[in-house]
Amino acid sequence: MKLVSFEVHTQLGRFERIGALAHGTIIDLNAACTGLFAQSSDSNAARRQAAALVPPDMIEFLEGGAPARAAAEQAVAYAGERLRHDAIALGPHGQRLAFSETEIRWLAPVPRPPMIRDGILLLDHYRVGMERLFKIAEKDRMPEAARSMPIFWKPSRAAVAGHMEPIRWPKYSEKLDYEFELGLYIGKAGKDIPAERAHEHIAGYTVFNDLGLRDVQPPEMSLRMGPAKSKDFATSKIMGPYLVTADEVPEVTGLRMINRVNGEVWFDGKISGWAFTFAQFIAHVSRDEMVNVGDFFGSGPPAFSVGFELDRWIKPGDVVSCEIEGVGILSNRIVRE
Repeated sequence: MKLVSFEVHTQLGRFERIGALAHGTIIDLNAACTGLFAQSSDSNAARRQAAALVPPDMIEFLEGGAPARAAAEQAVAYAGERLRHDAIALGPHGQRLAFSETEIRWLAPVPRPPMIRDGILLLDHYRVGMERLFKIAEKDRMPEAARSMPIFWKPSRAAVAGHMEPIRWPKYSEKLDYEFELGLYIGKAGKDIPAERAHEHIAGYTVFNDLGLRDVQPPEMSLRMGPAKSKDFATSKIMGPYLVTADEVPEVTGLRMINRVNGEVWFDGKISGWAFTFAQFIAHVSRDEMVNVGDFFGSGPPAFSVGFELDRWIKPGDVVSCEIEGVGILSNRIVRE
């Protein structure tokens, strides 16, 4: 199932909803579930039942586990049947059951993750970065600790944005760059999770574009404290367009990744060369620490897939598109005020 969070404008204002991409449209899961239940019960009771099982919030929906997923699948089937007969299908209270992509504003699948942990699980990217971006001598490029534990940092939740949202170039930088990654969301909370059980905690996957400022990053990192304003700024953490449930992506190694700028292919490769798997990453993070539903984990990019590694630089007006096989295409335009 491809799950989405989106915003719609109504006569009463703007509302955040969750949906599923199906039947050539975006099904509003809560509205469709209400319509489904209203076939056999009072419409107000149906609304309350739908709100409990399929709430219009992604984290609350994921917390519902298997019962919520089952109700959502039934709601999608119901909406599909309704759309066979009605161009605009309405629920018992006049609510729309489905929207076209042109009628919504895309949000990140989880618009406000409780925590973001972005890793460098593909160490070839780390090696190239140490050489080209930070000018680190060969003998010092790979600290011994990098071989024994996953490298990660915790970006700001306030930086999250979604598909088609303009990427806003910060005024304090002249070198904006992208990083094209695979991301996952936690669907079941846990602590001290063994790597062999980590798959039980993964809700699904998304495309992740982690923007960075390459002229700000080297001096920041010279302080030995990790990135700050070189990585955290409005719209620097782009996620989407969907949360593709884990059952649809049984294996992430070998997925094809294509990056395009204004339609031109800048990178075409595969996710491979993992120093640490997502399962090991989750196990490492969860030691004596809870990971919560909606938490986000990033893989880091493959080597020679980002601008500074290719010595190709995006500019205002460019459209950056990141595609991962079976997961989706995330597209955003660069703007500079």
